Amino acid sequence: MNRTIMSSFAAVLVAAASFAQPQAAPAAKPADAAAAKAAATPQPAIDIVNKIQDFGTVPKGEKIKATFEVRNTGKAPLEISQVRPTCGCTVANFTRTIAPGASGNINAEVDTTGFTGPISKAVLVFSNDPTTPQVNLVIKADVRAFVEVLPRPLVIFTNVLQGEPATQKLVLASADGSDFKIESAAATSGPYQLSYRELPAKERIPDRKGSQWELTVTVPATAPEGMLNQKIIVKTTSPKAPEVTINVTGAVRPVVQVIPGTIDFGTVAGDALIGHNVLIINNRQGTELQLSDVKIDNPNFTTEVIPLQAGQRFQVAVSMKAGVPKGTQKATLTIATNDPLRKSIEIPITAVVQ
Repeated sequence: MNRTIMSSFAAVLVAAASFAQPQAAPAAKPADAAAAKAAATPQPAIDIVNKIQDFGTVPKGEKIKATFEVRNTGKAPLEISQVRPTCGCTVANFTRTIAPGASGNINAEVDTTGFTGPISKAVLVFSNDPTTPQVNLVIKADVRAFVEVLPRPLVIFTNVLQGEPATQKLVLASADGSDFKIESAAATSGPYQLSYRELPAKERIPDRKGSQWELTVTVPATAPEGMLNQKIIVKTTSPKAPEVTINVTGAVRPVVQVIPGTIDFGTVAGDALIGHNVLIINNRQGTELQLSDVKIDNPNFTTEVIPLQAGQRFQVAVSMKAGVPKGTQKATLTIATNDPLRKSIEIPITAVVQ
């Protein structure tokens, strides 16, 4: 029995000794090893001193120039791969590589011509900083028009007929009650006639202090047919608004209008009579339009002119004959008129015969 007790006691001592032996540390995982290696590798660190720059109140039309200082507080070269501005902002240049402990710059610009009131423009900076790969910069300002254009800095000419002048008037008024003069007014292009004058007291907009000037914009009778999409630049003596931009939009339309301006039969079969295509010729009220000498320079087409309203409105039907050879058929319909500005109407005709 003693021998049994002694054997059991020896087994307990062996187990205790085994338990007390130091255990081997588990093998490091690959991800942990990579992280440790990365931590030991020198890394760049981007630090931009003033991420938000507020320029306060600025005159409309001024170009805000912001310079952001970029520091590399890390231990490896900082590479700026991309600087992406938002709408209304441009980036002139930026330092692409910055050594450890050195500094660089990002130069951005905001043109305030198209803005009024508080604005906030962002610039996104992308670099090889593993901790902060993207930094957002902000340019803020309160854009104020110190010379206002009333009722708005936009001239819209609608339904301007060729041969007839059209005029619109605007008022340029001081926004801060100061006095100024208009030195010049000119259009970047286009057919405009411009004039300006300072408004006397009896013609001024009530309850407004400072100078008020009237600007007259005229599209002359000699203006050619086409779209109006230009700018008028007004230069003033106001130190806060030396240049005022006014946009012009609209169109000069012919007195004699043809709708549509072309005839396209598309793809048709040549072994059958093709239905006709129709266009409408409209004239302005107060004059009498006469059409004569209607011709088509391709014998495969025929035409018929039908008066809808004497001297004012006409329907012109164009048909293609049966049995026309395969291929693309082109022609020009020519109509002589008594209108002094549009003595001849020419309509292109196209058809693809299969």
